[in-house]
Amino acid sequence: LAFMLATIAEFGEKGWRDYWRELRSGGVEVVDGWEQAYNSSFSGSAGKGDRPLVVSYATSPPAEVIYADPRPSSAPTGVLTKTCFRQIEGVAVLKNAPNAANAKLLVDFMISKKFQSDLPLQMFVLPARLGTEVPPEFAEFGATPKDPYSLEPRKIAASRDRWIEQWTDTVLR
Repeated sequence: LAFMLATIAEFGEKGWRDYWRELRSGGVEVVDGWEQAYNSSFSGSAGKGDRPLVVSYATSPPAEVIYADPRPSSAPTGVLTKTCFRQIEGVAVLKNAPNAANAKLLVDFMISKKFQSDLPLQMFVLPARLGTEVPPEFAEFGATPKDPYSLEPRKIAASRDRWIEQWTDTVLR
């Protein structure tokens, strides 16, 4: 989804589908999920596939170093920082939730320093809580895009289903 949203942010409503048409005519491969793309189709890292590029996270290079045995001195993968989309994952208590008090406790726990400090090495994502330290490998081998693509959340919410349908028609049908 983030890759599609980045192309919409870059090319606008009128041009993003042309970009995907070009990718399709160039032989882009779309698979069922990240695991398959990264570990099977991708030729970098541990992948044995024939695809030199894969859509992943800016935090993938640190994971490559942390999980490697033996540990390399540099990450075997990199990040194209000018192509990144700011992906924000949220948590909230739904209006009229039947157990709102416990839901709020869960949200409070998820934004706690303890939970946020554990996220980087568990999920290989950056913490949402400002001032939370991340493992040194994130700074050494990762990349933090200075100006990632973004779209207003309300615009995404209003257009997401239509965009996905258009993307599916353009790329998969």
